[in-house]
Amino acid sequence: MDKLIKARTTELRKERNRFAALAFVWGDLLLELDGDLRIVFASGASDGILGHRPQDLSGKSFIQFLAKQYRPLVTEMLRVARRRGRMDNIQVRFNQQADMLSPPVSMSGYFLPDLGDHFFVALRVAINALSPDVAASLQRDTATGLLDEESLSKVVTERLIARRETGIEHKFTLMTLNAFDPLCARMKQIEQAEMMASVGAFLRAHSVAGDTAGRLGTEQFGMLHRADVPIGDLEKRIEECVRDADPTGVGIEVSSSVTDFTAELIPPGDLARGVLYSIRRFCDRQEHSFTFSRLMGQADNLVNNTFSAMQDFGTRVDQLKFDTVYQPIVRLPNAEIHHFEVLVRFYDDDGKLIPTQELVSFAEQVNMVHRLDLAMLRRNLKWITSQLDQGITARVAVNISGHSLGNPDFCRSVIALFERHREALGQLMLEITETAEITDIDTAAKWIARFREFGVEICLDDFGTGASNFRYLSAMDIDYVKIDGESIRQSTKTAKGLAFLRSLVDLCHDINVEVVAEMIETDKMRELVTKAGFDYAQGYLFGKPEADITLYWRDSVYKR
Repeated sequence: MDKLIKARTTELRKERNRFAALAFVWGDLLLELDGDLRIVFASGASDGILGHRPQDLSGKSFIQFLAKQYRPLVTEMLRVARRRGRMDNIQVRFNQQADMLSPPVSMSGYFLPDLGDHFFVALRVAINALSPDVAASLQRDTATGLLDEESLSKVVTERLIARRETGIEHKFTLMTLNAFDPLCARMKQIEQAEMMASVGAFLRAHSVAGDTAGRLGTEQFGMLHRADVPIGDLEKRIEECVRDADPTGVGIEVSSSVTDFTAELIPPGDLARGVLYSIRRFCDRQEHSFTFSRLMGQADNLVNNTFSAMQDFGTRVDQLKFDTVYQPIVRLPNAEIHHFEVLVRFYDDDGKLIPTQELVSFAEQVNMVHRLDLAMLRRNLKWITSQLDQGITARVAVNISGHSLGNPDFCRSVIALFERHREALGQLMLEITETAEITDIDTAAKWIARFREFGVEICLDDFGTGASNFRYLSAMDIDYVKIDGESIRQSTKTAKGLAFLRSLVDLCHDINVEVVAEMIETDKMRELVTKAGFDYAQGYLFGKPEADITLYWRDSVYKR
């Protein structure tokens, strides 16, 4: 009998040892718990997971280390393990010092009743786990296996949110492989593929969770990593790898730029909008000029500084802290003013004008342009009302980004504004800009139809020769189109220019749409568009944008 018990105990100990060996391959921390769930043995990375050294854990309750929300789950799983003999992979979090939580941790284990009713638990940091939605949406560069730009921004956002809870410092490195494109061109396809895969493997291996690296351009690569990653050593390893693969033996030079990529107190939604913009700005920071003052310098932390700019922009927009100017659109051929286009003007803290196109680009990239559009509508509906009170019936066109038409909350807010300002709508027009951002033409057309029900006329900006322009014209019920200035400028250089413009004008007139010529700056351009049959024109020849609209009729009678 003693021999049987001894043999059985030996067998169980071997099973425990096999589990321990496998656990250390799979996990970061191995624990042995007694029947009361107290720790009797600990080995591994307990500092990073439980916040204590292994030798300090003996005799302590395992449950007390768990974050409160996970205690019922683990208690129940261990109860089930008593019956089933094992506990499969579950995800938990642990309390650490200073009210910090551990990273997400995967927990598995065995229950062996013949060894004193003890549990053997293996814990593995699961910080690389992404939400199913994010994981399913990731796209990769085929050659390197690295994430593409947008996918990298999604994963970086997830990692930065996790970083807040773990306290681990992260940095973002932009690595440029100079002359990489010519190198690839002189390599055979097989060797090039092997080299690309090696470069991708180097970057992934040093990035957070082994997969937070991306290809951002032909020669640019980016990765989020822990602060202690030796970037200089990584540069040398990549240079050696590439030189060995280069048939000429020359190789390339790798250069890196590192920035902090933390995200203190930034709401997840705003963080997601700001990360992609920050990555793009980091890639072209030497050429990028737009920012408010806090984003203008070569700041160490682009995410936080992008968010500061977003906050600044949002505050200015919501509080209507911007200027507006008005540029006339005149009727041809007599140049009587028909209406004015309203243009926004922002200034930095030093009073310097921020180029409008750069500002709009920023707003679109961080998904805030709808707030600017709504603020412009609010401001100008109030302005129209004040002008009517003074007996001035100036008609104005407010720009609305095509990007905003894809935001149902924005469109519903526009309807609500119209309901409150019906008396001003007779003087309001909407000019749809950035039409490339309209991804759902049918939905945009429905909202435009709703706007027109209030008597608001619609103009389609930057109409040209692209197929999508004609799709917009066919699908949307609009009143005016603007032919972009570059098309008109090019038409002045060729004998076919007049015929080309006339055909566009005739097409629009056939469907009862009037046509505006943009950027008319010379008498030659005015003569051309008049002959082509344009209804209206806009440009410096007729007037520059002015803050004071009365400048245009102090010496003449304003006509609609």
